Amino acid sequence: MLQQESSTAPKDHFEDFFDRANGPEKANFAIKRPLIAAARNGSEKVRSKRTPKPLPEPEPNPVEIVRSGERRQFSPLLLRDMCQCNHCVDPSTRQKHFATVDIPQAIVPRSVQLDETHVHITWSNDIPGLDESHTTSIPLSTIDNIIDTGRPVEPRQPLPRSLWDAQTYTEETHDFDYEAYMKDDSILLAALQQLETHGLMFINNVPESAESVETLAQRIGPLKTTFYGKTWDVRSVPEAKNVAYTSQNLGFHMDLMYMKQPPHLQLLHCIRSSAAGGASLFSDSFRAAENMARTDFADFSTLSRIPVTYHYDHADHYYRQRRTVIEQRSFQIGPTQFKDFTDFARYKSRSETNSKRVPNLATMDFVEHVAWSPPFQGPFSLASEDTRRYGAPENFLNGAVRSWHAAAQKFNELIHLPENVYERTMKPGECVIFDNRRVLHARRAFEVGDAGKERWLRGAYIDKDPFMSKLKVMEEEK
Repeated sequence: MLQQESSTAPKDHFEDFFDRANGPEKANFAIKRPLIAAARNGSEKVRSKRTPKPLPEPEPNPVEIVRSGERRQFSPLLLRDMCQCNHCVDPSTRQKHFATVDIPQAIVPRSVQLDETHVHITWSNDIPGLDESHTTSIPLSTIDNIIDTGRPVEPRQPLPRSLWDAQTYTEETHDFDYEAYMKDDSILLAALQQLETHGLMFINNVPESAESVETLAQRIGPLKTTFYGKTWDVRSVPEAKNVAYTSQNLGFHMDLMYMKQPPHLQLLHCIRSSAAGGASLFSDSFRAAENMARTDFADFSTLSRIPVTYHYDHADHYYRQRRTVIEQRSFQIGPTQFKDFTDFARYKSRSETNSKRVPNLATMDFVEHVAWSPPFQGPFSLASEDTRRYGAPENFLNGAVRSWHAAAQKFNELIHLPENVYERTMKPGECVIFDNRRVLHARRAFEVGDAGKERWLRGAYIDKDPFMSKLKVMEEEK
């Protein structure tokens, strides 16, 4: 519940941060107080934006539609722009034949008629080239959605996430057969839904071919091409440019955190396994994040606020991104924008009126991604705006690193708890697919030189858009 989660939050988020950054007994108050004041001032600016916005001016020539015995008014521009007739939307490509800016400001309804399922509207001052017989027909269900939510079509609601440990993952999920995955849409849908709820699934009996991983991936959508190629091999090579291409132990990480858009899904098809070692390990980072939010909200907040530098630094490629370990999404509720859970909890606790105005969201409703990739972590640094804003930037950076380090150590302990680690020695013919922005993966060291049959996995990536597109289409076809 919200009260339970927010009750662990410090009374003063800003003072807590600078105390943790500098140490209560060592705090440089000449630096600390101006920073706290600046942070609070910034927060007050955010709060001032939350004054309820005045209602817009009434529509001068509205489209009036009676729903549930009440006369409701709609903008002619809004409803005209929604027209789906063959004059306005190509029936083949489903693309608009007009731009919204082509609609004249002076457009007004000529007639409004309702039947059991639709409202039919003709227009005066319509888009040039269309006569007065042009009719816009809109489902009444769409009108009702606008009245209820302000959205013509309700967005797809994601399936509830299951935050798993090794035992619950084993109990709640199952593997999928290659032939069924490739040929049966109901099996593919079940696999995609398991990826959404748990972020991890395995396919068995995959053909021993270098092309199989691409075939598996394209059942979901197009592959993401990176400088590693469209697909890539994971096996030990001399003078490797990535620790994955060695036989060494590989700790928990996520791939390509140094890119602006890291891949959503990663596929690894086991073509050959080593004689000894090489077990794959998986841990649910969302479970660790939820645990931190529940037991130490200050550390959860620290990992949501202080960014880390990830980079790939080689002669032929250089990538760099700064991102927080816990990446929260913003929420828009009516006219109010909440940038993270702390922002939301403060607003809700400010008054009983505010508490009733917004739904009871939990911390994990805001968590969208996790970014954890120690092998590719670069030096800590301040953002350029922080450098300009504060005096003695090295003190601010020192404190930020100390605060982050303490919180990150706790996160690292959680993801490595034995009960949280799902371990599996993949056999030839198995392929794992996992959410690269949620599920951490690792590998135990393995032996090389097994009579020319060293461990060989072939990998591929898929972005989130193709995955979500496939999932939505298949759910609608079910």
